[in-house]
Amino acid sequence: MKQKPLRLSRFSKTVVLSLVLLSAACSKPAVDSTNINESTLSNKLNENATLTNQEFVSNPVNLNIVMFVPTDNPALSDYKTRLSALFIHFQNWIHNEMSRYGYSTYLGLPVDQLTGLVKIIEIPAAGAQADYPYSSAISAGKIINEIKAFRTNNPTQFSSNNHYLVLLPARTDGDGSQPFYGYGKFCFAVDNSSMSVNGIPNPNSNYLGGMLHELGHGLNLPHNRAKYISEEPLLGTSLMGSGNYSFSKGEPTFLTESDAAILNRNEVFQSASTSITPYQVPTYTVQPQFNIDNNQQKIFLSGSYTSTLPVSDILVYMDPNVNNEGTGVNKDYNAITWRFTPQPGGGIQGAIDLSELSFKGNTPYELKVKLLLQNGHTTSNVYSFQYNNGQLTTNQDSVFTYSNASYAGVKGSFSKGNYTTADLLAKGVTDNSISSIKVGANVKVILFNGNNFTGDSLIVTSSSTYLSTFNDKVSSMKINNL
Repeated sequence: MKQKPLRLSRFSKTVVLSLVLLSAACSKPAVDSTNINESTLSNKLNENATLTNQEFVSNPVNLNIVMFVPTDNPALSDYKTRLSALFIHFQNWIHNEMSRYGYSTYLGLPVDQLTGLVKIIEIPAAGAQADYPYSSAISAGKIINEIKAFRTNNPTQFSSNNHYLVLLPARTDGDGSQPFYGYGKFCFAVDNSSMSVNGIPNPNSNYLGGMLHELGHGLNLPHNRAKYISEEPLLGTSLMGSGNYSFSKGEPTFLTESDAAILNRNEVFQSASTSITPYQVPTYTVQPQFNIDNNQQKIFLSGSYTSTLPVSDILVYMDPNVNNEGTGVNKDYNAITWRFTPQPGGGIQGAIDLSELSFKGNTPYELKVKLLLQNGHTTSNVYSFQYNNGQLTTNQDSVFTYSNASYAGVKGSFSKGNYTTADLLAKGVTDNSISSIKVGANVKVILFNGNNFTGDSLIVTSSSTYLSTFNDKVSSMKINNL
């Protein structure tokens, strides 16, 4: 059953306006078909009529939306009315996309009790716009710290403890950079007069799609693209791939099933209060088995998992390393994803259709198995695969070590067995030099910080881009069957 939107008449508003936003269907261009007239909305608000039918959904916990205003760059005077309509459009678009997969949840938007619009918290910055370079991670940290300080003094202004959309006015000092990036559960975007439902499509700007894409990151979504056969021809471009471009230009844009599953468990999508602590980290294990059938173009996935907290979905991402671009964050736009239902007793079962992959030839892949918990947290275990002449293979019994993080530096190759310091040296791996490791799906590695398997130890069952607690500490290791 569709969740009933929270109508603003429940808040005894004093303005009359009928505003219904219908989001574009997934297979059609994402254009606005509502004929919203923002100046009319503003006039009606000023006339103190009664708002009875502006429909948008507020949940027990909602997205925090912040307008962060530098001392020398004021926010545009119409931003609250204009952006309220835009956020309702986003809310309906996301809901319609999630509905295709059977989810009835909505992104929760906060209500401004005075105006009946979507609530946007305006926070005056401590400095001028030049103090916050939009492309700088340091700048993001400064802004976040000021937002947290404001929240300490104004706690009732905020809803979620985790999710923030932070907007900054377009720069007026000649600096052409704009704030479009995710920073944990904070996401940043620019505001200007074109950030409006009336601005979709916009052939000259990617900012509208950029805001929605970065909001996705702030709501826990990683990059991923459309499946080559079953999605791209029918649905267009994945929002979390290059959907920032397609959405802005009114081209078909969609959410993948894995994205919808993640949002369905997000804190600000829950329609009722719950005792579940959002994003609590479990103790867990994942033991997948991969049976590659190149004739059928399938990977048959099986195995098991354990978790101290309930698991909602099993997500699989295959991320190609195209032209040595690398893998991981900001290099995973090409990742293809599948969602599977956990089996009774902690079973893993599913088939990955390799015909959905765009890149084969001689392309290496990272395959990530993720447990999506009911509380919204997502785990990740990484396994290495390789296409050779169009045939997929995996070194399921092999281990590769690297002297630098992210699989860089001096590489060591190992099969099952025990390796002392002398054995590591014979393989070209110097003592206390390992920083990252790739682990085959059928084996586990026990790392020791002493020679001859002594001292502190660490068990590794999947690939790791950085051995944080064991960086440059490995003096011996054992590689055994999983």
